[in-house]
Amino acid sequence: MRANVVVIGSGIVGSSVAFHLAKLGWTDVIVLDKGETGHNDGSTSHAPGGVVAISHSKILTQFALYGSKLYGELVDVDPARRNYNKRGQLELAISQRRLDDLRRLQGSGDAYGSPSRILTPEETAEMHPLVDPAAIVGSLFVDESAIVASPLLNTAVQKAAESMGVRFVGHTRVSDVEVRAGRVTAVVTEHEDHPRIECDHAVIATNIWGPELGSKLGVPVPLLGYEHQYVKTGNLPELDHFDESNPDHEVTYPTIRELDTTLYFRQHWKAWGIGSYRHTPHSVRWHELGKTAIKPFRSDDFVGEPWAQSQRLFPMLRPLEPDFPYAINGIFAFPVDGMPIMGPSAVAGLWAATGSWLTHGAGVGKSVAEWMVGGEPEWDQRQTNVRRFYDFQSAPNYLEVIGKKNYAEIYEVMHPRQPLSSPRDVRLSPFHARHVDLGATFTVFAGIELPYWYESNAGLVDRYRDRIPARSGWEAEFWSEIQGGEHLGLRDGVGLMDLHGLSILRTKGTRAVDFGELLCSNKVDRKVGAVVYTTWLTPKGGIKRDLAVARVAPDEFWYFVGQGTKPQDLAWMEQVRSMGGFDDVELTDLTDAWTAVGLWGPLARAVLEKVTTADVSDSSFPYFTTRWIDLGYTRALALRLSYAGEMGWELHIPIDAALPSWDLLWEAGREFGIVGVGQGAFDSLRLEKGYRGWGSDINTDYNAFEAGLGWTVRLDKDDFVGAEAARRQSQAPLAQK
Repeated sequence: MRANVVVIGSGIVGSSVAFHLAKLGWTDVIVLDKGETGHNDGSTSHAPGGVVAISHSKILTQFALYGSKLYGELVDVDPARRNYNKRGQLELAISQRRLDDLRRLQGSGDAYGSPSRILTPEETAEMHPLVDPAAIVGSLFVDESAIVASPLLNTAVQKAAESMGVRFVGHTRVSDVEVRAGRVTAVVTEHEDHPRIECDHAVIATNIWGPELGSKLGVPVPLLGYEHQYVKTGNLPELDHFDESNPDHEVTYPTIRELDTTLYFRQHWKAWGIGSYRHTPHSVRWHELGKTAIKPFRSDDFVGEPWAQSQRLFPMLRPLEPDFPYAINGIFAFPVDGMPIMGPSAVAGLWAATGSWLTHGAGVGKSVAEWMVGGEPEWDQRQTNVRRFYDFQSAPNYLEVIGKKNYAEIYEVMHPRQPLSSPRDVRLSPFHARHVDLGATFTVFAGIELPYWYESNAGLVDRYRDRIPARSGWEAEFWSEIQGGEHLGLRDGVGLMDLHGLSILRTKGTRAVDFGELLCSNKVDRKVGAVVYTTWLTPKGGIKRDLAVARVAPDEFWYFVGQGTKPQDLAWMEQVRSMGGFDDVELTDLTDAWTAVGLWGPLARAVLEKVTTADVSDSSFPYFTTRWIDLGYTRALALRLSYAGEMGWELHIPIDAALPSWDLLWEAGREFGIVGVGQGAFDSLRLEKGYRGWGSDINTDYNAFEAGLGWTVRLDKDDFVGAEAARRQSQAPLAQK
């Protein structure tokens, strides 16, 4: 047996991948499942069916909105039930803090195209008369949310895919994926009739079972399954007027979530369904699952707060005892960072489509199919890319701790600047001890503990009291006036900042310059010692990343990117190198051997002159150049640039010389009032200067001209990635500003 694509797993995500591949013209597709294909063994078959069409995440909202629309267009497969019931969704608030967050969520929805409206308790009860308005302080109604019959919907997606030529084969467990010379060649099964299926592409869409094949193939799929409770009551008098023979009566009310108690609710004709995350996290690894994603119901987890809160919200439940005709602990996948895991792996032809739930399944399938067929999905996937992970994120202990954290905090009100609660102290900067000495409050970046601000700078608040804007309430959370003091202390004098969050990717070889010209939109073929600010563009002209590139030798370039995206950035460089035929260019990740500090501010030169014999004057060391200089007893690569917007240098230092270099600079700066500067002040400094932040301000959804970075795109260059699209964009009206 042979196919172009073998999709492993026939849940909503795998079925959706196949459906969208067929829509894009790839019809030689086989979908395998170890059990039944429609009502399969995974979480799709027991999912209660809520499609939540709003999120603070843009990409998750895009996935959900697309899915809600697609699900509503599919033909019903059972005359007695609807695949899809568009009834909207009510987010109940039982606290003012939650209601405030729902207002923020409404703003996110407005920005991302998901309409919603805030309701009073009385308006909520008018829309949903089963809710006790005295138990809430308000709600948010989300128009595009829906309830689906999960197994029926999955069957409908499969039937639509089959009509375009896709084949679905059940009771065929995949035991391995065959790889030769770094490329997928076949899928190995335990079925005697087709033990080996040759293919060009294989898609891991097994979700909670994803780590099984991933670990065999060296493709990290860092997720854990967690038990989650769902019960159905018996028939209730308040719902007795609904007709179980009428498919329109199965769901007549909006679905409900009450996130402070992590509960959700839906109608099943005359019965009521209750889902709960309000219990001790119970992790389940793939090899502990058994045949299905269902575990026995743990009644002790439900009969306390979840049941009591359900009765408070819905008076019709108050006379009942917690004895349910249907009660399960279903298993859902919890990825290490809460986002889907998808896209091209390091193995050519091997794709991931895991870590996703029903709400986002269609959007994930669409994006993976676009990636496979056209090389680039419509929407920015930086937060979902399977190549985004570090090794520590797959460590069993790390997965266990962060999985419990993710489960316990699944619906917490999260501040945008709120650092990870646990695990902490996973990666430490080489300057960590000095930060502790200065009383740092830490945040986490790519697992690294970095200072947010320093308590030792509290005196700066008094010095700059009249220049630090006051904050209160939400905007003052995870913030300190000290950040303003550090900002102004650097701008008026000199500051020292830990830049261990930077990564260095080096290219070397006689054709390194030609590779750089293909990779970058700006011209990198400049004299040795030049530093260039540039973008990388996708073939469609989206901003893959902005970065600085230094030419340190005729045949050597250093690319400076953030550690937060380094795995993806390295993968992109490898992809472009292969695509352009530059396999002779050496590509090396230098990150673990180097660190860096920022020495910035009007007095930065005065400090640097005390610790180096190099000439760092303007004439000898102009802006956007780089030189090797002595720094005490070590040799450092100094870049005359500043993301903080003030005069100064990035100093890149061998990792074993990190602490002595920090101490040298700190001691030299004492007479100039040097201040330690944390991430908070760093961000406000770059915002004040108008410097872009990749991921927060710009991403692949935007082109360089929309972002005000058109000057980094040298349209007069020979061909570079995204050049054709950039030329069109340069002549077109701006779609986004």
